[in-house]
Amino acid sequence: MAYLNRILRYFISIGLMGLFLYWAFEDIEPRSLWDAIAGISPFWLVLLVLTMLVTVPLRAWRWRVLLRPFASDVTLWDASIALAIMYAANVVVPRSGEAVRALSLNWSRGTKISSVLATVVVERTLDMTGLIFLIGMSLLILPGPIEAEYPWMETLTLWGLVGCILFLAILIVVSRHRERTIGVVEKILGPISTRLCGIVCRLLEAFVQGLASLTTPSAYVEIIVSSILLNAGYVVIIYESYLAFGFQQPPHALGLSSAVVVMAISSIGVVIPTPGGVGTYHFFFGESLHVLFEIPMATAMACATVVHAVATLTYLSVGGPAFFLQRARHSRKISNESPPGK
Repeated sequence: MAYLNRILRYFISIGLMGLFLYWAFEDIEPRSLWDAIAGISPFWLVLLVLTMLVTVPLRAWRWRVLLRPFASDVTLWDASIALAIMYAANVVVPRSGEAVRALSLNWSRGTKISSVLATVVVERTLDMTGLIFLIGMSLLILPGPIEAEYPWMETLTLWGLVGCILFLAILIVVSRHRERTIGVVEKILGPISTRLCGIVCRLLEAFVQGLASLTTPSAYVEIIVSSILLNAGYVVIIYESYLAFGFQQPPHALGLSSAVVVMAISSIGVVIPTPGGVGTYHFFFGESLHVLFEIPMATAMACATVVHAVATLTYLSVGGPAFFLQRARHSRKISNESPPGK
């Protein structure tokens, strides 16, 4: 049944991808799309790749802050490689990267997967909180047009912010009261099944261990600074794509503030579970450029296509080989540790 559910979810994500690709490109001539892309200087493509690579260690820095209380031996390099593998895995199977990056650290440093997954939950909540703040900034930068084109965005932002704050508060309470939390679970599951209770409590204890950074106030400064720099990096990527297509010049004259808006709205597409954000990212990126900043639709979609393609190829080129190399090393390590004759 679990296998069938995974297959069903995968086909749903493929269906969503196809639907959003159709909506994004239905009225665009392939020739006009190609003409817009063909005029880009290779310089801007190289700059986009470099900026995307810089955002990986920035995110790894924030992740290491969350990992530090129970996995202090995880280096910035370890975390960066795990994140690159995560990005590559998400291109193939939506959301698979979260488990794969935990597996990567288990292979490289022997960290407990359940504890690492707890940091993944926290980090994803931080991502959502950052996205909500960026959407809020966008509503301040361009209130009228955004409210007209996306009337649901303000309400969604408010409820999303409340949800993220409540969820983080719950995680902080659980991390501060680990023994009490486990005791509650034991009281509930103990009478039902001692074996099940033991399994769940062990997993919960490892998970709560991964929340230890939330009880360290000094970590908050690093989390906030790294999150700001990370999101600034994403905004710079969007602005560099403007420079590649000449959007900074009249009559459009788009600047960093418009890059914040497009980055925030296009990130909504990443939240929707399609392989690598294909279709959804294109739709929200191109649509926002067109309806909010009057960029011709073909050119807007060309810009979205270039940014997405460069990101996908960059992460696959780094994360794909890293995964297979790391798996091979782990397999050799297991073989060397196995007793002779086994």
